[in-house]
Amino acid sequence: MDSFDYRERAAAELISWISATGAERSANAGSHLIREGDQAEALLFLLDGQLDAITSDADQRDVTLGSLAAGAVIGEMSWLEQRPAVADIVGSSDCRLIELPFSSIQQLERSNPHLAAQLYRLLAQKLALQIQQQNIRLANETQNTVEPLRKVLTLFANLLQRDVHRLASVGSRQTVPPGAWLLRQGQAVSGLHLVLSGDGEIQLELDGQTQPVGKTRRGELIGEMSLLLEEQVGASASVLAPEGMDVLTIELEQLRLELSGDAALDCRFHRAIACMLSQRSRDQLQRHQLGQRSQSRELAEANENDE
Repeated sequence: MDSFDYRERAAAELISWISATGAERSANAGSHLIREGDQAEALLFLLDGQLDAITSDADQRDVTLGSLAAGAVIGEMSWLEQRPAVADIVGSSDCRLIELPFSSIQQLERSNPHLAAQLYRLLAQKLALQIQQQNIRLANETQNTVEPLRKVLTLFANLLQRDVHRLASVGSRQTVPPGAWLLRQGQAVSGLHLVLSGDGEIQLELDGQTQPVGKTRRGELIGEMSLLLEEQVGASASVLAPEGMDVLTIELEQLRLELSGDAALDCRFHRAIACMLSQRSRDQLQRHQLGQRSQSRELAEANENDE
């Protein structure tokens, strides 16, 4: 995995809050900080040392997703989705971390939504980069027909009704004809697209070859990478509409203007994007038969609830 360092992306006030609110702890090489199938108990920030992210395949064998260096953020997917972790996080060396209770994040939302928005934006940035890395890793692997556990309307679930109306009022409806492209990899992205109807096929060009790496459905966002990652030039992948799509397009500059004037909306919006990216990352792993211990745990719990 490419390095993600929260200390390089977060504002000084957010870094100070994390350090002041969280508790510093140590972990020995070989220790499990998070186990696949369990829910994370806190958000972790790696100060020094190295961790390995290890998931399980269909045969219950361990598959190393990558290594995490100082500055990594761990445990956000389980928190955002309230679902089991999709990977073991194991110390490959002695480590020093900051452990931030999830209850502190909830309190921050109420007391300082501006700072909470910064935190959720940070998590969304981390997940955006994570998905890009997964796209590259999985692009050349055999695709299968396993569908995600859920079809998502994650954005709406994390916004108030008035938020939806407000964003819709500054957007414009766009119809993408069957077989047309909504985005092309490398080309400029000027707006954020909310899928109203239709499915999009996400394609990645790598080493001269084009591979499908996922799908986007009603209720999802397209173009959020350009909103989140200032260093990104052009779309990170192409989006094809095989049967056509209807999207609500909001110009990025207009969106930034709306969010900058309302801290609470900014907080809810970036939390919604972080949740959506988390679910997209999980779905992508599970379509490739990874994260199987986590999926088995969820299915077992669902069966128990049905009984």
